[in-house]
Amino acid sequence: MPLCDGCGAQVDEPHIRHRIERLELATRFRPIHIQVVLLDAAPLSAQEDYFYRAASPVPRSTESQKFFDEITKCVGRKPGETLTEESALAEFQRRGFYLAYAVECPVEPPERLAAAVTRLAPTVLLRLNASYKPKFVAPVAAALQPVISLLQDNSWADRLILHDGKPFDHPGRENSARQSSFGAALADRLSQALAHPN
Repeated sequence: MPLCDGCGAQVDEPHIRHRIERLELATRFRPIHIQVVLLDAAPLSAQEDYFYRAASPVPRSTESQKFFDEITKCVGRKPGETLTEESALAEFQRRGFYLAYAVECPVEPPERLAAAVTRLAPTVLLRLNASYKPKFVAPVAAALQPVISLLQDNSWADRLILHDGKPFDHPGRENSARQSSFGAALADRLSQALAHPN
């Protein structure tokens, strides 16, 4: 079985095929010059829940839709404003935002996520330095703490957009009040960073 360069695991052909499909979707909306990489831990396992999959015939899960809605507040979407996912992603791209993952494939079971993030942290640093080259990085998952330490030790300390010194932590769907504050707080910090770059 081949090794996946997105997650480092030995995988089957469907895994590789799904990874290629995710890469194609993300590439379509990747800015030429990235202002901010919003760094998540790993994509959800359902294909229809992938952030860059717009207008899927199968709707996103509730958790995925709330995450999408909160992240796209960064483009100035107002609460309750109707905007197609395609339009939101196009505006996300136009503003130079790009959502990337520390582990580029879903991690099952979820208990393995922390170990996978820690193992791939050096690869994340390499991708940021050699491929993405953003002005800023905004971690959006609590599981990214090991990556933050590595970035702070490797010339990214002044370019990290954090929430009280930690990653922005997207809460689960059971806490709608915190979900709303997640998107608003992230949008506010991105706006501040881009308005006053170092």
